[in-house]
Amino acid sequence: MRHILIFTLSLFLTVSLSAKKKGAPPMTSGAPGDRTCLTSKCHAGNDLNAGGAEIFIQGLPKVYMPNEIYDITLSLQQKDAKTFGFVATVADEDGNAQGTLISLKHQPTQLIDDSKTKSRTSRRYISHTEQGIKASEKGESQSWTFQWQAPAEVTSNSSFYFAFNAGNGNKKKTGDYIYTREVTVAPAKK
Repeated sequence: MRHILIFTLSLFLTVSLSAKKKGAPPMTSGAPGDRTCLTSKCHAGNDLNAGGAEIFIQGLPKVYMPNEIYDITLSLQQKDAKTFGFVATVADEDGNAQGTLISLKHQPTQLIDDSKTKSRTSRRYISHTEQGIKASEKGESQSWTFQWQAPAEVTSNSSFYFAFNAGNGNKKKTGDYIYTREVTVAPAKK
Protein backbone atom coordinates (compact mmCIF):
# COMPACT_ATOMS: atom_id res chain seq x y z
CA MET A 1 0.00 0.00 0.00
CA ARG A 2 2.84 2.38 0.86
CA HIS A 3 4.51 1.74 -2.53
CA ILE A 4 1.28 2.50 -4.37
CA LEU A 5 0.88 5.78 -2.47
CA ILE A 6 4.48 6.81 -3.21
CA PHE A 7 4.09 5.89 -6.90
CA THR A 8 0.80 7.81 -7.17
CA LEU A 9 2.24 10.87 -5.47
CA SER A 10 5.36 10.89 -7.64
CA LEU A 11 3.24 10.45 -10.79
CA PHE A 12 1.04 13.40 -9.75
CA LEU A 13 4.05 15.62 -9.08
CA THR A 14 5.67 14.68 -12.40
CA VAL A 15 2.49 15.46 -14.34
CA SER A 16 1.83 18.75 -12.54
CA LEU A 17 5.41 19.98 -12.96
CA SER A 18 5.64 19.06 -16.63
CA ALA A 19 2.23 20.50 -17.50
CA LYS A 20 3.61 24.02 -17.27
CA LYS A 21 6.29 23.10 -19.78
CA LYS A 22 3.58 22.30 -22.30
CA GLY A 23 2.28 25.87 -22.29
CA ALA A 24 0.62 28.26 -19.93
CA PRO A 25 -2.82 27.38 -18.63
CA PRO A 26 -5.67 29.08 -20.51
CA MET A 27 -7.06 32.33 -19.14
CA THR A 28 -3.82 33.42 -17.43
CA SER A 29 -2.99 36.38 -19.70
CA GLY A 30 -4.12 39.10 -17.30
CA ALA A 31 -6.90 40.16 -19.72
CA PRO A 32 -10.21 41.27 -18.16
CA GLY A 33 -11.69 38.23 -16.42
CA ASP A 34 -8.40 36.30 -16.66
CA ARG A 35 -5.94 35.48 -13.92
CA THR A 36 -2.18 35.33 -14.21
CA CYS A 37 0.11 32.44 -13.32
CA LEU A 38 0.81 34.35 -10.11
CA THR A 39 -2.84 34.65 -9.02
CA SER A 40 -3.57 31.07 -10.05
CA LYS A 41 -0.51 30.00 -8.00
CA CYS A 42 1.33 28.25 -10.86
CA HIS A 43 4.28 30.50 -10.02
CA ALA A 44 4.70 32.32 -6.72
CA GLY A 45 7.15 34.07 -4.46
CA ASN A 46 7.39 37.51 -6.06
CA ASP A 47 4.98 40.38 -6.67
CA LEU A 48 3.52 40.90 -10.15
CA ASN A 49 5.84 42.94 -12.43
CA ALA A 50 8.46 43.17 -9.65
CA GLY A 51 11.57 41.57 -11.11
CA GLY A 52 12.85 44.25 -13.46
CA ALA A 53 12.77 42.18 -16.66
CA GLU A 54 13.20 43.80 -20.04
CA ILE A 55 10.25 42.79 -22.20
CA PHE A 56 10.27 43.11 -25.97
CA ILE A 57 7.04 43.12 -28.04
CA GLN A 58 7.70 43.66 -31.74
CA GLY A 59 5.48 43.75 -34.81
CA LEU A 60 2.32 45.30 -33.42
CA PRO A 61 1.10 48.10 -35.66
CA LYS A 62 -0.02 51.46 -34.27
CA VAL A 63 -3.00 51.20 -36.63
CA TYR A 64 -4.24 47.92 -38.08
CA MET A 65 -5.92 47.19 -41.42
CA PRO A 66 -8.83 44.73 -41.83
CA ASN A 67 -7.71 41.13 -42.58
CA GLU A 68 -4.04 42.15 -42.54
CA ILE A 69 -1.65 39.58 -41.04
CA TYR A 70 1.01 40.83 -38.61
CA ASP A 71 4.06 38.94 -37.33
CA ILE A 72 4.44 39.45 -33.58
CA THR A 73 7.68 38.54 -31.81
CA LEU A 74 8.05 38.38 -28.03
CA SER A 75 11.11 37.95 -25.83
CA LEU A 76 12.39 38.94 -22.42
CA GLN A 77 15.54 39.24 -20.42
CA GLN A 78 15.74 38.60 -16.68
CA LYS A 79 19.07 38.32 -14.91
CA ASP A 80 19.72 34.76 -13.72
CA ALA A 81 16.46 33.35 -15.13
CA LYS A 82 16.80 29.87 -16.62
CA THR A 83 13.32 29.19 -18.01
CA PHE A 84 10.79 31.44 -19.69
CA GLY A 85 7.21 31.36 -20.90
CA PHE A 86 4.34 33.48 -22.14
CA VAL A 87 0.62 33.46 -22.88
CA ALA A 88 -1.25 36.00 -25.01
CA THR A 89 -4.74 36.84 -26.19
CA VAL A 90 -6.43 39.66 -28.13
CA ALA A 91 -9.76 41.25 -27.23
CA ASP A 92 -12.10 43.97 -28.45
CA GLU A 93 -13.47 46.69 -26.16
CA ASP A 94 -16.09 44.26 -24.80
CA GLY A 95 -13.50 41.59 -23.96
CA ASN A 96 -14.40 39.25 -26.83
CA ALA A 97 -11.93 37.69 -29.28
CA GLN A 98 -10.54 40.12 -31.83
CA GLY A 99 -8.98 38.72 -34.99
CA THR A 100 -7.22 35.37 -35.24
CA LEU A 101 -4.04 34.14 -33.51
CA ILE A 102 -1.87 31.88 -35.67
CA SER A 103 0.89 29.57 -34.42
CA LEU A 104 3.71 29.13 -36.94
CA LYS A 105 5.52 25.91 -37.78
CA HIS A 106 9.13 25.82 -36.58
CA GLN A 107 8.32 28.33 -33.82
CA PRO A 108 8.11 27.38 -30.12
CA THR A 109 4.47 28.52 -29.91
CA GLN A 110 1.11 26.77 -29.78
CA LEU A 111 -2.56 27.63 -29.63
CA ILE A 112 -4.14 26.54 -26.37
CA ASP A 113 -6.80 23.89 -26.95
CA ASP A 114 -10.28 25.47 -26.86
CA SER A 115 -11.61 22.58 -24.79
CA LYS A 116 -9.32 23.73 -21.95
CA THR A 117 -10.67 27.29 -22.08
CA LYS A 118 -13.60 27.69 -19.74
CA SER A 119 -14.04 31.35 -20.60
CA ARG A 120 -17.34 33.13 -20.98
CA THR A 121 -15.76 34.95 -23.92
CA SER A 122 -14.70 33.75 -27.33
CA ARG A 123 -11.03 34.61 -26.73
CA ARG A 124 -8.29 32.29 -27.98
CA TYR A 125 -4.86 31.97 -26.37
CA ILE A 126 -1.36 31.32 -27.66
CA SER A 127 1.54 30.18 -25.51
CA HIS A 128 5.05 28.70 -25.53
CA THR A 129 5.75 25.05 -26.23
CA GLU A 130 7.91 22.76 -24.12
CA GLN A 131 10.88 23.58 -26.35
CA GLY A 132 10.09 27.28 -25.95
CA ILE A 133 10.87 27.49 -22.21
CA LYS A 134 14.62 27.02 -22.53
CA ALA A 135 16.80 30.11 -22.34
CA SER A 136 18.73 31.02 -25.47
CA GLU A 137 21.45 32.28 -23.12
CA LYS A 138 21.42 32.63 -19.34
CA GLY A 139 18.97 35.39 -18.54
CA GLU A 140 17.54 35.58 -22.07
CA SER A 141 14.44 33.90 -23.44
CA GLN A 142 14.09 32.52 -26.90
CA SER A 143 12.10 34.64 -29.33
CA TRP A 144 8.50 33.53 -29.78
CA THR A 145 6.95 34.56 -33.11
CA PHE A 146 3.31 34.09 -34.06
CA GLN A 147 0.84 35.89 -36.29
CA TRP A 148 -2.29 37.89 -35.72
CA GLN A 149 -4.83 38.32 -38.49
CA ALA A 150 -6.86 41.46 -37.91
CA PRO A 151 -10.63 41.09 -38.02
CA ALA A 152 -12.42 41.52 -41.35
CA GLU A 153 -14.81 44.04 -39.82
CA VAL A 154 -13.05 46.93 -38.12
CA THR A 155 -15.29 48.00 -35.26
CA SER A 156 -13.10 48.74 -32.25
CA ASN A 157 -9.61 48.92 -30.83
CA SER A 158 -7.77 45.62 -30.35
CA SER A 159 -6.11 45.08 -26.99
CA PHE A 160 -3.29 42.56 -26.75
CA TYR A 161 -2.76 41.00 -23.32
CA PHE A 162 0.54 39.31 -22.55
CA ALA A 163 1.73 37.46 -19.46
CA PHE A 164 5.38 36.41 -19.19
CA ASN A 165 7.26 34.11 -16.83
CA ALA A 166 10.94 34.35 -15.95
CA GLY A 167 11.69 31.24 -13.91
CA ASN A 168 14.58 30.08 -11.80
CA GLY A 169 14.36 26.55 -13.20
CA ASN A 170 14.06 24.79 -9.83
CA LYS A 171 10.86 22.93 -10.91
CA LYS A 172 8.99 24.40 -7.96
CA LYS A 173 6.33 27.10 -7.83
CA THR A 174 8.49 29.55 -5.90
CA GLY A 175 11.06 32.11 -6.95
CA ASP A 176 9.68 32.88 -10.42
CA TYR A 177 8.63 36.28 -11.76
CA ILE A 178 5.39 37.01 -13.62
CA TYR A 179 4.93 40.10 -15.79
CA THR A 180 1.90 41.42 -17.64
CA ARG A 181 1.64 43.89 -20.46
CA GLU A 182 -1.30 45.37 -22.38
CA VAL A 183 -0.92 47.02 -25.78
CA THR A 184 -3.90 48.56 -27.59
CA VAL A 185 -3.88 49.21 -31.33
CA ALA A 186 -6.45 51.28 -33.18
CA PRO A 187 -8.24 50.32 -36.40
CA ALA A 188 -7.50 52.26 -39.58
CA LYS A 189 -10.00 55.03 -40.17
CA LYS A 190 -12.27 54.60 -43.15
